Amino acid sequence: MPLRPCKVPESRLLSGLAIDRGKGSVGMPSQDEQLSAVRALTVTDPSPDSESDELVRYVARVCNAPCAVLALIGRSRLWFKARLGIEAAEVAKFALPPDIEVIEDAAHDPRVSGHPLLGLAPGARFLAIAPLREERVDLGVLAVMDRKPRILAPHHADALRSAASQAVGILKLRRRVRLLETLLESSPDQFHAFDSRGRYIYVGERGARAMGLESARMLGRTWQELDLEPDYRAQFYGLLRLALTTGRLIEDAREVSTPAGPAHYEYALAPVRGQRGEIEGVAVTARDVTARVTADAERRAALETAQRAVRQRDDVLAVVSHDLRNMLNVFRLGASSLADELPEDATTARGLVTLLQNHVESMSRLLNDLVDVGRIGAGSLRVVPARCDARDLTQEALRAVQPLARQKGISVEARLPDPGVLVRCDRRRILQVFANLLGNAVKFTGEGRITVEVSVAEREVYFAVSDTGAGISPEYLPHLFERYWQAPQGERSGAGLGLYIARGIVEAHGGRIWAESTHGKGARISFTLLR
Repeated sequence: MPLRPCKVPESRLLSGLAIDRGKGSVGMPSQDEQLSAVRALTVTDPSPDSESDELVRYVARVCNAPCAVLALIGRSRLWFKARLGIEAAEVAKFALPPDIEVIEDAAHDPRVSGHPLLGLAPGARFLAIAPLREERVDLGVLAVMDRKPRILAPHHADALRSAASQAVGILKLRRRVRLLETLLESSPDQFHAFDSRGRYIYVGERGARAMGLESARMLGRTWQELDLEPDYRAQFYGLLRLALTTGRLIEDAREVSTPAGPAHYEYALAPVRGQRGEIEGVAVTARDVTARVTADAERRAALETAQRAVRQRDDVLAVVSHDLRNMLNVFRLGASSLADELPEDATTARGLVTLLQNHVESMSRLLNDLVDVGRIGAGSLRVVPARCDARDLTQEALRAVQPLARQKGISVEARLPDPGVLVRCDRRRILQVFANLLGNAVKFTGEGRITVEVSVAEREVYFAVSDTGAGISPEYLPHLFERYWQAPQGERSGAGLGLYIARGIVEAHGGRIWAESTHGKGARISFTLLR
């Protein structure tokens, strides 16, 4: 037979030459999918390729054929990635065979005499074709030709099939290399690689541009041979030796003077290991961190400015609070003396004196709140913890609020533990927290009820103050404990200091404080103290 398949059933012999396998077939890749696969393998580059040329020479030598070609699929033609004994650079497209196919003597078989590949070598009569495929996608062919009729021996067929598989492997490897190079070049970092003698074995284009050189010129040379970085060279090669000898990741950072100003770089030197784990070289990543260093310096400067402003504010507050306290004490003593001197029947005058005394106390509390806010913001709020009975602590807080609650017709309920449940706290400060929470509950509750609950856990004691007032809108709950935050008109309002101070005091004790509320159904504020 002039046409003989190798390890392929005879019924399939001519299918790749005369029939388009894509017509009517199910699940076969389209032409666009095939082209996409070829492009993905980065094999559309027609530039010389030493690996492909060597592979073609090898298969021609093994198969004892004067002509060979590695052809890849294009949109309408097959173009030659490598060729031997052939002048043409491309050929008309044809359907690929399912496996190796052989034309032993084209002169005696008119059905295949017009095969495109046979026309490449004038007088060619023998042709053996091995398809190149990745999964089901056709990529091209590897073929050998001869002007003499002949058969393809089994060992020649094995070599051709193996070479075709190797060709696909080369293409896949090239895809991975190109993908890696693309990823490296898309990174803002610079990438270098050195062998064990400090010579370049790889440099990315970004890194070469930063050095002011072409990457091809740098390969195989050291920094000294390229006259690079004389001030940093010795230190850098010391780091290379350290990475080579220790096998560890080595890091360094430095500042470089540039026409645009100082630039800051960080270096990471990682050992490159061979298949047996031996260290063959060092991969270096250079990262420009100028923007980060500049931003850090700006943040530090801003922080220092803010801290200086806080210190100045605290100094002013300390002076002002001292002077205001002296003035308030004068008002307090004067009001008290005036009350003592008034006759019993001077009702109107006594009312005015009482109003003055109330305003003095309000101003005194506001002044104390401002001082506490400054201490909390500066992290200098001082607490002196001691063992306190939770029941006794809560009852003392309730006694202080009872007169105001009775005045508004509000009932106060308490659910307290038995005596003996101790917490660690600064009693004066926690009574200040209670005064704020209970004062708010009375202030924002009409006729209704305030409930104080104390529950005991293994490591904490929970305190909760609930009221039946208007409650707090859900969108305002996250802001409730912020400094100077005030709810809009119609919600709870005030100076915006009390709950912020309460949070600072509770957190200074290592506890937590939070609020829960359903608008229109009251609010519940809870905090914890450690046992």
